[in-house]
Amino acid sequence: MLASVYSIMLLSVSAFALPFPFWSRQETVSNVVCTNPDVTLDTHDTDVALLQICGGIAGSIEFCQGNPTTTTGTFGNSSFTITPAESGATITISKGRWEQGIKAVAATCGADKPFTATFTGGASTGNVNVELKEVDGTTSSDSS
Repeated sequence: MLASVYSIMLLSVSAFALPFPFWSRQETVSNVVCTNPDVTLDTHDTDVALLQICGGIAGSIEFCQGNPTTTTGTFGNSSFTITPAESGATITISKGRWEQGIKAVAATCGADKPFTATFTGGASTGNVNVELKEVDGTTSSDSS
């Protein structure tokens, strides 16, 4: 009997101590505007541009480097621009927050669709405004 009580208590404590992988973090986005639903950007171009923000957020880099006041990632026909929502703030967005925000907007506008939105957090103070737009096919990355 004591063994049964002990087993139930241990199981209960273990259940609450384990992470719940099915509770993925959903990034909060607001002010989502699907700016041109008739345009579908090239998936590869959008993915590369996504990783070019902040001078490159690919690989082991986990946060925007250098505290820029604006950053652009452009590749092919896709261009992302991020600016702080509050004047005087700098961009400090993490790779995880950035990718989750992009997924949240895609759930509203569709993948590879131009948009504007506000992502919760991501700046030294407050939120960041994000724009994905179609461009003429140049390749660049800029942070200032």
